[in-house]
Amino acid sequence: MSALSAVNGQFQHAGSSTLYRAVATFADNGQLTICSDDNDTVLTEAAPADYRFGTVIPGLAVELQLRDGAIFVPDDPRFRWPQLSGTAKTAARLESHKLSILAAVILSPLLLWWIIVDLMPMLASAAVPLVPDSVKQQMGQQTFYTLQQTALQPTELTPAQQATVNYHWQMALQKLPLEYKDYKLHLYKSDFFGANAFALPDGTVVITDELVTLLKDKPDAILAVLLHEIGHVEGLHSVRLIAQSLGAALVFGILFGDPEGIADLLLGSGSVMLQSAFSRDMEREADQFAVEQLKALGKSPSAFADAMSALLNERSTDDQGTSTLLKYLSTHPDTRERIEQARQHDTP
Repeated sequence: MSALSAVNGQFQHAGSSTLYRAVATFADNGQLTICSDDNDTVLTEAAPADYRFGTVIPGLAVELQLRDGAIFVPDDPRFRWPQLSGTAKTAARLESHKLSILAAVILSPLLLWWIIVDLMPMLASAAVPLVPDSVKQQMGQQTFYTLQQTALQPTELTPAQQATVNYHWQMALQKLPLEYKDYKLHLYKSDFFGANAFALPDGTVVITDELVTLLKDKPDAILAVLLHEIGHVEGLHSVRLIAQSLGAALVFGILFGDPEGIADLLLGSGSVMLQSAFSRDMEREADQFAVEQLKALGKSPSAFADAMSALLNERSTDDQGTSTLLKYLSTHPDTRERIEQARQHDTP
């Protein structure tokens, strides 16, 4: 009898806590026989269809599991049954190869990083055009309702200030060839957002009293901010952001077994837009859109730089006296770089 055909270990009958010292052997036809190792008493026999091998886990012996619930566990935790499938044999070889283990430890996080940072945004961009307008409308309405209940108050701007903002808004919508047609502008006061503006996937654009007041002497800068937010809608950035978040949740759910988290994110997609900032690439796309549309309207691209400069120079102090940038800039990276880029597009 060869060494591989006789395996020492422990046997346990189904429903019993008693362990027996035993030897498992296989005939040429795969017939299994498990005998007591002290007196060769046959403890059980099984045809190939009535037994299977457990999962290969590094550092643990691979169980031999019988159909009736009995199990046989080899003494040597490194022993791997020669009858294992090709995949299991490969796993067994890899677990004993230290370099492979090290490579897996290093490459697995890198692969996960690549999926989240590169693959998911790419897939999200490809899938976003397939999202129905009704879904975008629902996402926008859900988020806007939440904001109205929690973070927005009625505008306190004077009629003249409101008229100035609406003039630039209507002028842009009438003169520019925009893909999306259902744009809606809202003016609100917001202690929470401060000087801010944002766009939702259904074409809703909000600009706060604080931002209008900050740029009151720079009407073209207000226009530049509005064009930037329109750029987010034209680029479907909010929908892409949600698609990326859902994709990341799906990956983590598969890896770590949390399907409830995926369902929660699906139900609360509006909160994703509230809690997450656009990526640097999305911001650059919106910046570029604003600059190009300013040119198309006969305005100087420096108007966008003026808006960014005013926001960068305006600082607010919290209750503890700590100086911080306005919240608008907290979710928009590389402000000085963006100012420089806009000024480079300016025409003499």
